[in-house]
Amino acid sequence: MEKKNKKENSDEQKIPVNERLQMAVASILEGRFFIEEAVEKYRILPSSIIQELRRIQKLKKASAQPHKKKN
Repeated sequence: MEKKNKKENSDEQKIPVNERLQMAVASILEGRFFIEEAVEKYRILPSSIIQELRRIQKLKKASAQPHKKKN
């Protein structure tokens, strides 16, 4: 079991933090993981995940608003 954990940790170290963050956020948005589970699996800080989710939420709100046309 310890060897498996060491192997997983070394694999995670090879993947850049930004990619792990994106995978964690995608897993949450797809409903596969809760934040706590994503933090554990991808070794990302919960605050980073929450910050990214808020950024996505702002982008969605901005894109949902009708654009005003200038005449």
